[in-house]
Amino acid sequence: MLSSQRLAGQDEGLYKPIDGLQGPCKSPDFDLEHRKKMPCLQAIGQCYPDYEFTANTFEKLYCSDKFPYDEKLKDWVRKLVHQSGIETIPSSVNPAQFDEPAIPFDPTIPVDEHNLYRRAKDPWCPTTKERSLVWEKFAPKLTIGAAKDVIREWGGDPSTITHVVTNTSSGTHMPGLDLAVVDALGLRNVRQRICVDNTGCYGSFSALTVAQAFCAAEPDAVVLVTCTEVCSVHINKHSKDRSEILGNIIFGDGATSAILSQGNKGDWQMSPIRMVTAPPSTRDYVSVKLTDQGYLLYLSKHLAPCLHTAVKPMWRDMLKDSLGVKDSHDCDWAVHPGGKAVINVFHSEDLEMNLTKEDLEPSWTSLRHHGNLAAPSILLVIKAAMERTAETGRDKVFVIGFGPGMVIKYYGLTKKE
Repeated sequence: MLSSQRLAGQDEGLYKPIDGLQGPCKSPDFDLEHRKKMPCLQAIGQCYPDYEFTANTFEKLYCSDKFPYDEKLKDWVRKLVHQSGIETIPSSVNPAQFDEPAIPFDPTIPVDEHNLYRRAKDPWCPTTKERSLVWEKFAPKLTIGAAKDVIREWGGDPSTITHVVTNTSSGTHMPGLDLAVVDALGLRNVRQRICVDNTGCYGSFSALTVAQAFCAAEPDAVVLVTCTEVCSVHINKHSKDRSEILGNIIFGDGATSAILSQGNKGDWQMSPIRMVTAPPSTRDYVSVKLTDQGYLLYLSKHLAPCLHTAVKPMWRDMLKDSLGVKDSHDCDWAVHPGGKAVINVFHSEDLEMNLTKEDLEPSWTSLRHHGNLAAPSILLVIKAAMERTAETGRDKVFVIGFGPGMVIKYYGLTKKE
């Protein structure tokens, strides 16, 4: 029987948007019990494509006659790419094609990573379908590569993997990347697999949240998590808004992965992953929208100030909640490398964190060599931060990231006793 619920005639006055920050929310009765069931992050893997973009690559492309930009916008792009803190960005698309003239459109020429932009009917601006063909080629390869790498790092038996969780926000294909991994690795004992997609830069937090739930429900669970992005297929010459151009330039390609299980003494045990949501007025500060020319990646200039406003009154409570510490120097830090302005938020004097460049070196290094890989990025930073504890002598890592919404997520890592 059809429901009587229809869009027309709904009572709009019944529900009201939340004013101000919402969260973090947790169970007042079961939080302590929940923490006891938290799994360990046992290994982290990674995989990158064969090509890379540099500041000079972007300048040569965006400031050429291939893109319809005026001199004022070109000057802004030059300044952006050379002051971004990014030296290289991994790319599935071969940038050598930008050194060549456009190919007269011929639909019989197959689309690949060497000609995606050159062969477009609208010169240097392929269709969404053409971009998707390259995404579909490289997203599974990167995901499988990262999965193989984390299994090598872990050193365990792949046949003991019971669950697979995959994440991506830069493209889509059904069946998903979860089946690509299971098929390629011959994982025969997987009880559940799930795609947790379209969550942007906090994608790994979302995927790990699902992995935590699997481990809490089944104590013998061994969960393989992958995060994959192929953003190089979404360069758009028609983007003239500076926030859209920033989205085109800062994001890169790659995949990271993790193994979660109950672990043993001395392994890195996770705290529950918490979420804080900013007011509705921030919903478009970080966004991805599908267009006829691929995904439109948008990063607002208000993003860093919003993050600053949200973190300032809460960071001490976040540390206490996730790690049981009060001071910023009681732990090492893994901050999502969402851009130079984002990382600099955590150096702000008025936050009173007193974090130096060295304290956030894992984030700065990841930004410098990989740009912003969206969901995969934070796992790279976490791996470097965990390795860094051997030098700092600390046994705790605080992890924080953000993404579309605007949403902030965080958790802690502590050596299991």
